[in-house]
Amino acid sequence: MRRITAPSSHVTSTGLESDAAAPRIDREAIDGAFDAMTGAEDVVATVPSEIRRADLLLTGPVRHAVFWLALPIFGEQLLNAAIAWNDTYLAGRVSAAATGAVGFASYVSWLMTMLFGLVGIGATAIVARAVGAKNPREALHATNQAMTLSVLLGLAGTFGVAAVAPLFAHLLNMRGHAADAAIHYLRVESLGLIGAAVSLSMAACLRGAGDARTPLKILGGVNVVNMALSWVLAFGVGPWPGMGLVGIAWGTVIARWLGALGFIAVMQRRDHVLRLCAFDMRPDRPLIKRMLRVGVPAAVDGALMFSGHFVFMAIVSRVPGAFSPEVVYAAHVVGIRIESLSYLPASAFMFAASTLVGQNIGAGQMARAHRCAHESTRQASCFLLAVGLVLYFGAEEMFRLLSNNEQVWAAGVPALRALAFFQLTLAPLIVYTGALRGAGDTRVPIAITLAGLLLMRIPVALFGGFVLQWGLLGAWLGMFADLTVRAGLLTWRFVSGAWERIKV
Repeated sequence: MRRITAPSSHVTSTGLESDAAAPRIDREAIDGAFDAMTGAEDVVATVPSEIRRADLLLTGPVRHAVFWLALPIFGEQLLNAAIAWNDTYLAGRVSAAATGAVGFASYVSWLMTMLFGLVGIGATAIVARAVGAKNPREALHATNQAMTLSVLLGLAGTFGVAAVAPLFAHLLNMRGHAADAAIHYLRVESLGLIGAAVSLSMAACLRGAGDARTPLKILGGVNVVNMALSWVLAFGVGPWPGMGLVGIAWGTVIARWLGALGFIAVMQRRDHVLRLCAFDMRPDRPLIKRMLRVGVPAAVDGALMFSGHFVFMAIVSRVPGAFSPEVVYAAHVVGIRIESLSYLPASAFMFAASTLVGQNIGAGQMARAHRCAHESTRQASCFLLAVGLVLYFGAEEMFRLLSNNEQVWAAGVPALRALAFFQLTLAPLIVYTGALRGAGDTRVPIAITLAGLLLMRIPVALFGGFVLQWGLLGAWLGMFADLTVRAGLLTWRFVSGAWERIKV
């Protein structure tokens, strides 16, 4: 049976740097052994039919390609948001300190997600280009290497988060019971980070191959289980009284591991286009280096963003005014949770843009790659306009849903209504970031993120919070300025076309 192998030149016609030129063991020998042990030759032989199903992404109408790729991702994002809202709702029925603990953990989980992204972003770029270039062997191999990296990063994250939890709580001005609750919650939740890393990296590989439905099915089902578990573990069932706040964390841990096991089960099928195989997970240094060359700058970008947000949270938790720091911080947590509605459509079109740009670059269709990114931004803008209207007119009702504290409502509603006017900046900011990542351009966005944080978010937040003393609204002025400036700079970067020369 005919096998499909990767090109042997150092830089292929699609801009992919082949690892064949690197000094290492013979890839042909590895491929032969791999086929003999796993039957991968049969898998690879079936790949062309799988890839032909995705030809719509390369040749069909751009508008349809964007929408139908983003739609299942949007469904997945909706279920992710339901988990966040569910956790915040449950914590809001416990206490303001519990709400702060959940918000605290969500920020740290966000940091870990961005760090784990160094695997997913690098793998997406390689898998998408390989699929666009009709090179399934490389796509399969990159997926297995991504699995190896994600397990290692998840393990490091578990121990790292548990160790630094007290430091994070101290920096956020948490004291007494609030600090103890946040630290314990975060340490329990960190036990699921390996599962989260595996799920994120495998979902990224599948999306890079044009398959957005499998992640929706697996993560969607797991999220439904997560919500049910959190309720039962937090408040109990029958005579069992439940575990309170920590039960929410255990629900998250169990769900993350179920998600990882779901991806492993699906991707071990003999006929799967990106089949997992232990033999192919042995570290391949040249391929890992290529993956990290794209992923590490994106992870640095995420770490900088988190650092800026952490300083921003420290400012929020100390803003003077009519409300106590605990109330202002709880209002911030609830407001950010509501704001996550904005990121649902934006993130869906970001992932779609990343896949479409990467695959079309692999196919040598630069003009179409441009059109896909612009169309993704336009469609995201339409959704975000609707979200802005919901945030403005439904601010008070949503605050009342997620918290039973009237002071939290009073502190947060004005800030949320102001945020509604900045929703349209999120479309180019988020979608063009995804498009640049799909092209492998992850270095310049670091400078853009740094400029937004140091020149806009932090100084303007200090001015609005401490000089104007406008409470949470004053601190959020820094966020509004940051979003606007970075949206403009990222739009300029993509339109410039400099990413066309990036080699992955």
